[in-house]
Amino acid sequence: MTLPECPLGAELRVTGVRLPAVDAFRLNEMGIRPGTLAHVTHHAAFGGRVIAVAGARFALDAGTAALIDVEPVHRLG
Repeated sequence: MTLPECPLGAELRVTGVRLPAVDAFRLNEMGIRPGTLAHVTHHAAFGGRVIAVAGARFALDAGTAALIDVEPVHRLG
């Protein structure tokens, strides 16, 4: 599943980033990398997403979001 397919409020884990190396490097610097836990906080204009990662929020355009693979996280308790 990709980031744009996630519903608002979804808890997720990044499983892959299919961007050119320079763009993937920048996301990695921001903490968005395989294994990262994130939370979808907003559906932005034109298909973008706002996600919360480690206490910070990042707005991603639709093209970038479509190249980030994720899986849902089911919390126990």
